[in-house]
Amino acid sequence: MDRKEKAILITIGANLLLVALKSYLFGASGSMALKASAWHSFGDVASSCLVLVGFLMARVLEGRRGKLIANIENIIALLISGLIFYMAFDIYREAASGTVPPDLRNLWPVTIASIATIAITYFTARYKEYVGKATDSISLVASGYHSRLDLYSSILVIMSLASSALGFGALDRLAAIVVCLLVALSGWEIASQSFAALFARRAAAGAAKAVDLHARLPRIAGAGFAIFACFTLLSGFVAVQPDERGILIRFGRIVRDVDPGLRYRIPYIDTMLKVAMDEVRQERLKSTLVLTGDTNLIDVEMGIQYRIADPRRFLFEIIRPSELIARSAEAALRETVAIRKVDDLLVGSRSEIIESIKIRSQAFLDVNGSGLEVTAVQLVSVAPPTDVAEAFRDVASAKEDKNTYISEALAYRNEILPTARGDAAKSVFAAGAEAKRKIDAATGEGDRFVFRVASYRSAPEVGRTRLYIEAMEKTLPKAKKFIIDPRVAGASTQIWISQNKMSPLLQ
Repeated sequence: MDRKEKAILITIGANLLLVALKSYLFGASGSMALKASAWHSFGDVASSCLVLVGFLMARVLEGRRGKLIANIENIIALLISGLIFYMAFDIYREAASGTVPPDLRNLWPVTIASIATIAITYFTARYKEYVGKATDSISLVASGYHSRLDLYSSILVIMSLASSALGFGALDRLAAIVVCLLVALSGWEIASQSFAALFARRAAAGAAKAVDLHARLPRIAGAGFAIFACFTLLSGFVAVQPDERGILIRFGRIVRDVDPGLRYRIPYIDTMLKVAMDEVRQERLKSTLVLTGDTNLIDVEMGIQYRIADPRRFLFEIIRPSELIARSAEAALRETVAIRKVDDLLVGSRSEIIESIKIRSQAFLDVNGSGLEVTAVQLVSVAPPTDVAEAFRDVASAKEDKNTYISEALAYRNEILPTARGDAAKSVFAAGAEAKRKIDAATGEGDRFVFRVASYRSAPEVGRTRLYIEAMEKTLPKAKKFIIDPRVAGASTQIWISQNKMSPLLQ
């Protein structure tokens, strides 16, 4: 193993330690700049591995030294530059597309611990450049230059962490963008030198082209920066949909609420948070045992629908809103059920219980300043525990039978009572009519008797004769009667009554 290979192995180990340290610090702080720097260091590990592969290939082709080995190293350097460009683009895409500010934490301890990354990066960069120049290895020098840019990015990360600790959290994302530019710059430098060396026919011409490309580098970098600035300015336009509400944040401070429409924010300084106001969200409370007011356990599964009423409170005053809504609904359920009987849940009306749960849940959310509004509550499943489910079913069946019998009795009563009331009313009306008829008849008879008395007094003879005739008509209704005037000669008046064929003659 020659000197170049030993140097690469040492720097690979140092960079692996660096990647592990930066990844741990990223997990402890949530800094996107640290994440970008960790990927930069990982790219350094990959580039070192490629360089090591090139050295091993050169050893295999040791009999064909010279131009072939140089070409292999230049090709490896181009592969390294391609990897660097890819990492720069990937980190930039993540940093530029984010709309939610990073949740930064433990900033001062992480800032102090990040100083160790500068020492490790400086050691690896200087060591690879020194060995590369001593062994005349362009790929090792390129890898050392990449590590040197990683040193600059580590310093920038520490500055962004310190700024975030002082309250400028938006600078962390901006630092991640600058690290991406440093990464891309290192890739361009390596690629330009590798192309110049790979396609040069003579060493002098290759050096001249490398110098020429190096002289053009500021102009190319300026054009790239202009394109980057143009795209950056255009990326500031944000569309807020009609059902959304926007919150503009600048350096971690809320600036204003944003209405729907096309709005502009300062890229990498302002952050536009968009909240869907009309979206109805749902949380499902899994099966849980609750204690009723009559000391029975009931297994309840519940669903809660809610929406965002206050976007500021929703974004900045609570964390894990789904867990908050679930715990609030569970507390409201237990409070509501604790004052009711088990029958109210199993066979009773649940509308009052659901409304009570909704009101209590909303009260809990308002106390916590959640900015959420409960729109609906559903009792998906209400069942007794498995061990006593059969007994509960028997009780429920008995109560259902009781309700059935009561309903049948009520139906029979409703059928009989109207008929009885109708018959009674009919009898009452018939008695009243009969009484009136008899009273009217008696009154008429009395009036007629009074009239006859008056008539008799005025003409007694005529009255007696009429009474006699009427009495004879009533006595002999079917016989023919003949009345003979008294002036007819004869001592007596004879009344001849005709008879039917079967009746005897009356004399």
